[in-house]
Amino acid sequence: MGKAWSAKDVPDLIGKVVVVTGASSAIGLHTAKHLARKGAKVYITARSSSTGSKARQEILKSSPQIKEENLVFLALDLGSVQSISNFVDEIKAREQKLDILVNNAGLATKDLEKNDAGWELCMAVCYVGHFILTNSLLPLLKTAAGAPGADVRVVTVSSGAHSVFLPPDYAIDFHKPDFLQGKLPYEPLKYRLTMKNMLKIDGLRYAMAKLACAVFAQELQRHFDQQSLPIISMSLDPGNVKSDNAVGIWSGLVQPLMRLTMLDQDTGSLTSVFAAVAPEVRSQPQKYKGKYIAPIGVVTPAHPIVKDPKQCSAFWDTTTREVNRYLTEHGHKALIPW
Repeated sequence: MGKAWSAKDVPDLIGKVVVVTGASSAIGLHTAKHLARKGAKVYITARSSSTGSKARQEILKSSPQIKEENLVFLALDLGSVQSISNFVDEIKAREQKLDILVNNAGLATKDLEKNDAGWELCMAVCYVGHFILTNSLLPLLKTAAGAPGADVRVVTVSSGAHSVFLPPDYAIDFHKPDFLQGKLPYEPLKYRLTMKNMLKIDGLRYAMAKLACAVFAQELQRHFDQQSLPIISMSLDPGNVKSDNAVGIWSGLVQPLMRLTMLDQDTGSLTSVFAAVAPEVRSQPQKYKGKYIAPIGVVTPAHPIVKDPKQCSAFWDTTTREVNRYLTEHGHKALIPW
């Protein structure tokens, strides 16, 4: 790529409308900051109104060039279908188009937890909630994509955890909804003997949720291409980024070492920013469409299952079936045809 890509390479974004989920801290907050500094109207989300409002004030204080009306906080809990519906209604009432969607929000849990739909909570927040959100925002994304010179993107934050914790031959079967419900094929021996004792979270279910993000981005691109929609979908590993949450998942003995090796939060956001706005992504679409990238902007292989077309197709179909079942049973509209 030549010289290292940096915030100085972010193009002018005046007139762009952006949504960044999970933007109350760390990668999400800094991603929103960089995009708003270049003139985009950025909607930031968080589950808590107090943390979301605090993040907004933090960004505005650090970046006086950002117009207050160009940084908007709206509450969103990706683990709640009703919250997603409320958020989408609010966005549609405010905007006619959406140029960039950054699916950044994430969650890690220590024990198996589920939301009211029966989906494992980490999977619900990291993946299923973004699946529903992206689908619900399709009309705004398509409107933006229809404008002359449009550059519309959907960016989904994954993690290298799926390649670290899940063996290449891990017996995942996306034909069944087990992966949505937190049912694991087995606990890999390597994980049990090494990583498990170093972590304060359920690393395997977190890895499964982040694997789902990579598969989602790839399959979303396939659906865009089938309709000849000029929208680019990508997933990414932001790298090991230093935040209280990221450091806190490790046991006390490991934390000092992790602090020494982690990226600062501003640098850690740049892979997301690259995926969202780098001009080279639009000028070289076949290089980046549907791909998984690592810092900063390097196309990288994801877990081998991402290359299995039957499993990836089953992944999409199973998610669609299970989500529509829940939506219709609970009085919500079914998914928009992709």
